[in-house]
Amino acid sequence: MNVMRRLKSIASGRTSISSDPGGDAVTKRAKVDQEMEPKIDGESYLVERSVTDQEQHMASTSQENAASASNVTSVTRTEKSGYDQLPKEMHEMKIRDDKNTNHDEKDMEAAIVSGNGTETGQIIATTVGGRNGQPKQIISYMAERVVGTGSFGVVYQAKCLETGEAVAIKKVLQDKRYKNRELQVMRILDHPNVVQLKHCFYSTTEKDELYLNLVLEYISETVHRVSRHFNRMNYQHTPILYVQLYTYQICRALNYLHHVVGVCHRDIKPQNLLVNPHTHQLKICDFGSAKMLVPGETNISYICSRYYRAPELIFGATEYTTAIDIWSVGCVLAELLLGHPLFPGESGVDQLVEIIKVLGTPTREEIKCMNPNYTEFKFPQIKTHPWYKIFHKRMPPEAVDLVSRLLQYSPNLRCTALEACAHPFFDDLRDANACLPNGRALPPLFNFTAQELAGASAELRQRLIPEHARKEN
Repeated sequence: MNVMRRLKSIASGRTSISSDPGGDAVTKRAKVDQEMEPKIDGESYLVERSVTDQEQHMASTSQENAASASNVTSVTRTEKSGYDQLPKEMHEMKIRDDKNTNHDEKDMEAAIVSGNGTETGQIIATTVGGRNGQPKQIISYMAERVVGTGSFGVVYQAKCLETGEAVAIKKVLQDKRYKNRELQVMRILDHPNVVQLKHCFYSTTEKDELYLNLVLEYISETVHRVSRHFNRMNYQHTPILYVQLYTYQICRALNYLHHVVGVCHRDIKPQNLLVNPHTHQLKICDFGSAKMLVPGETNISYICSRYYRAPELIFGATEYTTAIDIWSVGCVLAELLLGHPLFPGESGVDQLVEIIKVLGTPTREEIKCMNPNYTEFKFPQIKTHPWYKIFHKRMPPEAVDLVSRLLQYSPNLRCTALEACAHPFFDDLRDANACLPNGRALPPLFNFTAQELAGASAELRQRLIPEHARKEN
């Protein structure tokens, strides 16, 4: 069924929109879960990609390399009885605590290791140091198992033999004609909510293929797996405290990426959000699609996984902004609140239909804001579906309000990542007595650097850093 036929059907009332705006969203979610399920048993790490994502990755690599060479507290307290009954494995750590590592290693030249590298059971020895007067040091990794596969290559869980520390090694085929954009981006990243690059090295094959190996900190869980866990436990959705924690940390990370280093991630989705099950600290990963957006420079529109793709991308915009990440955050937040994707489109066109079923038909002005070059305007008029009808009655109104501020057709009307961090939905996290369900402290949330707060008003700063955190600092 094409887009016009579906929209006319909705406009005429033949297709109903209930509290599940996707209609068959649960069925579609089951289908996509099956698509995204890793082929290898065990914990996923970086990717659980669909076929669409593979096409997107190839399009991004080939084209762009060539082109650029109100009272949340009361509601939360009501649900805290449910927190105490959470499965024990969500309270306790399955992996060791994160260790502090030497950020200086990021500046080392990537060594070339002979042999394929990172096959299961193989030991890879590489050299770090040797610059700025530092002594050279041999570090050995033993590849233990595959934890993720995709169009880019493979991700292994490995162990550093010198320290016993678990790491993830992302192995990608390197085009010798171009520098690897992911490596270039990751070298400059340093934030508590962004996955850390520990080291990198190249490996070769008998066919003279060159592979780049990114050694990353290993974190066992993803928001996708946590959400599915609660669905399987017959929870309607992820408990509100975790929704608050995860969404806040995503927004804080995006503020750093967008305004401190100037990078747009372009693939925010639950599978790319790592979660330490012990501390519930979240870290954004997989910068394979990330790019520094330059005003006036053309970018591909076929980017970002479908369910989380901003409407301006569907309209073919090529001079979009970091607001596409903000739309994706809104989709992730809505999915955590609902227990299934808000916009479960089965194709790029169907994705637009799902969005229009909720936000209504975009106005000419909104389409112009998304893509000034898009002149066609032949959509049937479909009214906006009220947000309060999409979420159940017990949903905190602040949560619904934040979703509405993130999911705006006009990119310039979406709130910024830092403004989102200050939203009342996160006031519970700013409470001096806030803690995890097991009584442990929340992960670091308010240790903003001067760069993160640059340009923020005094009022915004005051909201972002609660009084008890100011005293601690």
